[in-house]
Amino acid sequence: MPVTTRRFPISLVMIVRDEEATLGRCLGSIHGLVDEIVVVDTGSTDRTVEIAESYGAVVSHFTWVDDFAAARNFSLAQATHPWRIILDADDWVLDREQASTILAEIGSRAPTFIGAIGSVQVREDGSLNTDAEPFDVPRLLPREATYTGRIHEQPVPDLPVVRLGLLVGHSGYTGAALARKGDRNAALLTAAIEAEPDNAYLWYQLGSEYVVRRGHEEALPYLVACYNLLHPENAEPEPLRTWSPRLVQRLILALTATGHHEDAVALGAAEAGTWSDSSDFHYVYGQAQRALALSLLDRDEARAAQLVASSLQLWLQAVELGDRPEYSGVLAQRATVMAARLVADDYETMGRAEEAARYRAIA
Repeated sequence: MPVTTRRFPISLVMIVRDEEATLGRCLGSIHGLVDEIVVVDTGSTDRTVEIAESYGAVVSHFTWVDDFAAARNFSLAQATHPWRIILDADDWVLDREQASTILAEIGSRAPTFIGAIGSVQVREDGSLNTDAEPFDVPRLLPREATYTGRIHEQPVPDLPVVRLGLLVGHSGYTGAALARKGDRNAALLTAAIEAEPDNAYLWYQLGSEYVVRRGHEEALPYLVACYNLLHPENAEPEPLRTWSPRLVQRLILALTATGHHEDAVALGAAEAGTWSDSSDFHYVYGQAQRALALSLLDRDEARAAQLVASSLQLWLQAVELGDRPEYSGVLAQRATVMAARLVADDYETMGRAEEAARYRAIA
């Protein structure tokens, strides 16, 4: 690493294991943009360490203890600079020129906040899913910050979060990548829940894990358990978390997909005031209403018609609101785009060709 001229230098900090397939892509994308590269290996048997050292990384070793926070905190302790940016081996910086500008600006700012980067997921065919809003991930930490949580670890203390505008690609959710991980995440989350059964975040993450790996049917009980922990009976609901909007979206989608249409619409009605500025919420709530309408066509035509009209209004609102990164991470495409398509379909059905064309163009 070159001698830095930054007032507040930046360390890249990573934990890795058997990452020879992707580590070079990650380090090559950020090499020369940070002031130090710290890599902690947790037991590789391939060329991972050799690749890290070829990029000038300071490599340390940590015995894996089924605890991501423990490994992360050990890696942070090896860094010598006041700012630490954390990447995984399956991340990579998408635009080095943009990243250089952003990191230069960070290096001039005192480390008093947590920085969020935008994660762009990879599709099964290897292309970047630019149809979805980048998912914010807290990955720039000041020296005082550490991690807590055996898995899906979160930074502490609770500092202000600043969106940096830095975009990285992430290939960790393709079918092949998930197959390599096996049931590791689910097993760690289950063990963590046994130790902390009232930790709503763990229930949320386990539900999310099952959504991705096994589908909505298996995910639903865990998402319901999480929601109930956050909304105790005869008590004040828990404060909102950064992941609260994604929990609500996942739960509405799971209820809808499993045929619990009345429950999905009731949940949407209960949450509508909280997420009035979220196009993602309006889209999934509209989906729940339309699914219920279709299920009622033969039994309650009048209510079905009301739900059809209401779902159209929700999708129109989604388009008007625009996409917000803080609500992203659940839908495979931008809510505004998907909502605009559904609005166009409805207008075509109504014979309103001009409006249909306008929303088709938006989509």
